[in-house]
Amino acid sequence: MPKLTGAVKDVFEKTAIYPVATASKDGVPNVVPIHFVKIYDEETILLVDNFMNKSLKNMQENPQLAISVWDMKTNQAYQIKGQATIVTSGKPFEEAVAWVKTGMPDVNPKSAILMKVTHIYNSQPGPDLGKEL
Repeated sequence: MPKLTGAVKDVFEKTAIYPVATASKDGVPNVVPIHFVKIYDEETILLVDNFMNKSLKNMQENPQLAISVWDMKTNQAYQIKGQATIVTSGKPFEEAVAWVKTGMPDVNPKSAILMKVTHIYNSQPGPDLGKEL
């Protein structure tokens, strides 16, 4: 299983808005910008479901998703793919709610999404574009 370490982690932490892509069970794509996304551990990403509709439905039908991260200053970019687990109670959900409440006290998160990382790809221009790490 790939790890979110080194350059990938650095670029991830510099990203402010994360394009998150899902697909329905029929393969219809959906991509949305999400702010509350962070590395949960070296193999897991936490996304907070504050306003998801199509994305949440897609993850219920098809748990595969992808996130793009980039650093405009260094031109480093990565695509991270994984499998989602929707959590509505317990420690990850409570942590997600507390995180959102620090910046948006009037928002009530609906769920936490734990994305287990399965693949990391280089997305920066050059000869290694598309190469799996």
